[in-house]
Amino acid sequence: MFCTKFCGVSTKTRRAVGLGASLSALIFIILYANLLQTLPYLYGLVSKPVALPRYRDPTYGKWISSPRGVADANLWNKFHTCHPDFSPTAGGSVGRNKEKEQKIRSRRVASWEWILEDGKPPREWDTEAFIERSLKSRGGFVFIGDSVAGQMMSDLQTLLGQHHGDHPRQVTEGIELEDNNIFVSASWLTLSPKNPLYDRLLAKPSLTEVPLARFSEPIFTMYRSDNLLTEDELDNILRTVGMTEPLNRNHHRGKGDWRQGLRNLSMGASWPGELDTIVVVNTGPHYSPLHMAPANDDQLIKSYEIVIKKVYDFLSAPPVPMLAFFRATSPAHQNCGAYSQPVASNSSAAENPAPEWHNFGWHLFPEFNRIAKKFFADQNSKTRYLDIWPLSVQRPDAHTGWHKDQFDCLHVGALFVLRLIFNSIKNSGVNPPLQRGGYGIYGIQFKKRACDSVIVRDFIAPSGERSVP
Repeated sequence: MFCTKFCGVSTKTRRAVGLGASLSALIFIILYANLLQTLPYLYGLVSKPVALPRYRDPTYGKWISSPRGVADANLWNKFHTCHPDFSPTAGGSVGRNKEKEQKIRSRRVASWEWILEDGKPPREWDTEAFIERSLKSRGGFVFIGDSVAGQMMSDLQTLLGQHHGDHPRQVTEGIELEDNNIFVSASWLTLSPKNPLYDRLLAKPSLTEVPLARFSEPIFTMYRSDNLLTEDELDNILRTVGMTEPLNRNHHRGKGDWRQGLRNLSMGASWPGELDTIVVVNTGPHYSPLHMAPANDDQLIKSYEIVIKKVYDFLSAPPVPMLAFFRATSPAHQNCGAYSQPVASNSSAAENPAPEWHNFGWHLFPEFNRIAKKFFADQNSKTRYLDIWPLSVQRPDAHTGWHKDQFDCLHVGALFVLRLIFNSIKNSGVNPPLQRGGYGIYGIQFKKRACDSVIVRDFIAPSGERSVP
């Protein structure tokens, strides 16, 4: 495979779909939250229970109308993947102002806020805290998966590029290409020395143990690996479940070598106080009748379980200190173009979002999630299951919309997922106890500002002090 690398302050290479990035936001929050609760015990920091803030599960709640979301959408002004209905039944696109209608729809999608079961929103985002936490581990944050993971990468770039809307936060992006330099297989973000936060972070007492070289290494990495395993591995697995023909290789599959990437982290030196590298992984939409032809549903389900077991085995015995989250596959909604606002959790659209059968495998997502949860939700010291289904299933209105002569009812503009991720990470014990006898909890406030973006704001610890990652 021939790969070329490019680095620069920005890149024009973008993911085909930008909506899935929002999902990553919620994921970060959930990950962060779960980590905080367990880390003192995992690392022997305490020998008896300590008082921790009550864990507020950010995956359960409801959507409420929020005018602030519209203001956020106006600030970020990212609307290009939030498409209006240009279907033939709606009159097509001739004579219509696409950009104007995209802005209108993006603001409508953004005008809702996720409220938890206690009636309050999740914790909010802090750019500086995110980067600091990343620097405290060898790998920072690593996302592995398909186009949804790529969307999360794109939206995180937006979040790191602007903070409170006051001045730019420069990061350097590198990419690695495959298949004749057509597809991105890996990309990463590194804190630029020109970033206003660079010198400030370098001088922080909480980062004195971190090697200077770490500041020039990635804080966030994304591997585009649609099926998480190689095609040869998939062929062998599919044969064991009864498929006699070889895998159809006409469909491109992202083949980013995430396993070698994580192994490479072990080559770097550790340091006192090093924290876990946080990994968020998913696969699901590319285990479909279309992508895995000629496999049938039964073969897809059986092979998926074998794949998830192999992924779990690798991540539960990682090459470096690591905590891995499997992100649930978010639902696709049939007839998503018919919705203009969130639905109730007990509505038919939320309880039965997918048709009985779909060529893209939408009907298999609940079973895939059940399998992944069986392995990753065992709450051992290295793995977690991140369930974003309850939150995203209530947003049939937030999908990409009319795209390339059909409705994209799979990808979703939910930067709120990144927020969920960090909340979960924090509660999972990523951070050691703070001085002053408390634990700071920060998460990401991913406000749906459009179909492909999320808004974040500073989060203040319960004591009123800024939380320290």
